[in-house]
Amino acid sequence: MEIELKNGEKIILEVTPLLLEYIEDYKGGIKQLEKDAKGEKDESGCTKTAYVTNHLLYCAIASNYDELLTYRQAVRLVKLEDVEKIIDFMVENVSELKEIKKSNIATHRI
Repeated sequence: MEIELKNGEKIILEVTPLLLEYIEDYKGGIKQLEKDAKGEKDESGCTKTAYVTNHLLYCAIASNYDELLTYRQAVRLVKLEDVEKIIDFMVENVSELKEIKKSNIATHRI
């Protein structure tokens, strides 16, 4: 899948070993990522849905970009209209994310 970033560059999203490594770096692992994606509230009454979405955006962009990007840089390069397309790509193509329903992380999308 090809997307155009805010800086005008076009990148092709591919599932790579680096992408899988970035996903596994989520604090608490895949199981915690799935739990957070469901939008359950923690003890402070907050959800981590936006954090999960941003983590998946970071994984997709940083692993397919030619230069090293920080978390913030990668997330800021994504156009809002591409967020849903990237998340759908991740859920459909990364077997580790099969437990995440697209509707689970749709609550903060615009």
